[in-house]
Amino acid sequence: MKSAITLIELLVVIALVGIIAGVGWPSLEGWNCRQNLRNDFEQFNLFMGRVQSEGASRNVTTLVNVNISNGEASLRAYTLQNNICSLSNSQTLEPQIPRLTLPKNTKVSGPGMQFQCFYPDGSADANTYQFNRTCSDKEYLYKNQFFGATGLIEKLKWNYTSKSWNDL
Repeated sequence: MKSAITLIELLVVIALVGIIAGVGWPSLEGWNCRQNLRNDFEQFNLFMGRVQSEGASRNVTTLVNVNISNGEASLRAYTLQNNICSLSNSQTLEPQIPRLTLPKNTKVSGPGMQFQCFYPDGSADANTYQFNRTCSDKEYLYKNQFFGATGLIEKLKWNYTSKSWNDL
């Protein structure tokens, strides 16, 4: 007698695969959404770090113009002729550091003054930027803090269980 797979067994396996896919798909979409937020957050921080590093290597003050409009954040880098954090007397770093634009579904909020300056001595303007996105009816929050005296960037994620910011 030959062993074979019957049509009923094949239909049962197909039904089980369909049920597992139906249950797993929403959680996979949520994971993708959270991962996209995390990637946007990391791109923002890498851009800032690159501008800071470029200024230190050239021994000049650098500025990042953070333009937030309609929920979309666009970042451009400049070098400054003086230590005044302003776009006057600035020169773009566009060829070396291309503009970064984050998607609209990643909401970015920051200080009223949308400039982040880095100085040749390693210091920076003290600012905080917050990122959020809603994934599967749950909001996810990240934020970074720039420390003025040291220029360090602290990266944090909101923990809903402990109701506090945790280091990344």
